[in-house]
Amino acid sequence: MLDRNYLDNKDQYGFFTGIYKRNEIFLIASAAIFFGSMFAGYLLSGMIDQFLAGTLKSVKEGVSNGQIQLTTLYIFTNNIKIALFTYTSGVIFGLGSIGYLFFNGLFIGYTASKFSIGDFIIFTLPHGVFEIAGIIISGAAGFRLASCVVHIIRDATRIKRYMPAGEQIGQILHVNYWEFKESILLFVIAAVLIFIAAIIEANFTIAWGNYIKSMI
Repeated sequence: MLDRNYLDNKDQYGFFTGIYKRNEIFLIASAAIFFGSMFAGYLLSGMIDQFLAGTLKSVKEGVSNGQIQLTTLYIFTNNIKIALFTYTSGVIFGLGSIGYLFFNGLFIGYTASKFSIGDFIIFTLPHGVFEIAGIIISGAAGFRLASCVVHIIRDATRIKRYMPAGEQIGQILHVNYWEFKESILLFVIAAVLIFIAAIIEANFTIAWGNYIKSMI
């Protein structure tokens, strides 16, 4: 659980610095999983082609036939679902969050291998910075949620028979409330970043990419 030092020192830093300090290990772990799988997807694209080629083909066809719309609302809705699943699946002791981070990183790396790396960077960098940050933070939120679940279960095993069970359960939930709240806060930050990414991708990315290419 978040210990007494957290409650005493949670206002010691600025808002964002404090969030980072309290969740540093989860943010680093989330980034490592995502970027590690992304590089694996790029470097091992030939080996995983049979698994991901169909998914990439479906995405391309969806864009071509209009099933996938390049609008702010559509992009945000799609990406926030991914972030939400990444966060909430953390309740399964973090295993679900790991799975979503790994697959998304792998698919992005695989997709990058199918295009000119220069074009891929040009057309994904403007929104990708915010989108990837959002995914990573949603993964950290999932890990924080997993930590909360583990601590609740651990505390529940220490319930004393000679004390009212309802009172003890209430105390356990109260003590671990701060950790749950922290996970929600992380997810909200992730959602804001994903929304910014959707605005950029839908309205500026293509124009930006074409402009940069015309200048090269």
